[in-house]
Amino acid sequence: MRALRATSARATTRDGAKRASRARRSSRVARNASSATHEPWELGLGELHFSTRDVDALAGASARDDALGALSPTWRMLLLSDGSVTRHLSVLGRAERTEVEVTRRSARDDGTRARGRPSRPSDVEAMLRGPIVRREVYLRAGEVRGADGRPAVYAASWWNEDALAAYLPDEDASMWANLRTRHVELHREIREVYYGESEGLEAAFGERGPFWGRHYIFWSGGAPITVVYEVFNPAAFERALGPLKAA
Repeated sequence: MRALRATSARATTRDGAKRASRARRSSRVARNASSATHEPWELGLGELHFSTRDVDALAGASARDDALGALSPTWRMLLLSDGSVTRHLSVLGRAERTEVEVTRRSARDDGTRARGRPSRPSDVEAMLRGPIVRREVYLRAGEVRGADGRPAVYAASWWNEDALAAYLPDEDASMWANLRTRHVELHREIREVYYGESEGLEAAFGERGPFWGRHYIFWSGGAPITVVYEVFNPAAFERALGPLKAA
């Protein structure tokens, strides 16, 4: 009987060890899946020297005593225009199309904050519903590119998963090309303009910050379909637009 109890105890111990091992493996898998699924946003402008909502920017764009008002008219037009940046790039660069370098596609984004970075624009939570995914790209076109071919624009966009599949079936093409092909009528609402620092974008652009950026909402049929955040490489655009600062 004692031998039977000892055998039973050893079997119970082995079963417990197996369950604990399986639990540890499951925990590791869950952690790995979580880190692969939800990724912090790393390239947003961190330390901001200036930030303004679009309504304030438009009202005070000619003021000489703020950062935005000190910009040249062509740079203010680039930042505050509701036209397509992809289209602007191809026109300024005298190129048939804008080159799109996709650096992250369909990455689940739950708003996790990277160290020292914003989690994402607040309009993402306010305007979009359901599982949110993030797409990140670098843009260039013809002569509009940084030194040694560096990107002219960094852009991140946040989508509901279903909206991404519906409006952006070809993730390797620009957003504008996808929407134009599908004859999507939309309105771009500029929400905020930024002037700030990003070590990641300094490395990507090959230029020292601070940089100008903005975020806006695309509306279609009265509903928001995506929130877009863009940062501009000054060296790339100065060739086409002239100096940042007004004379």
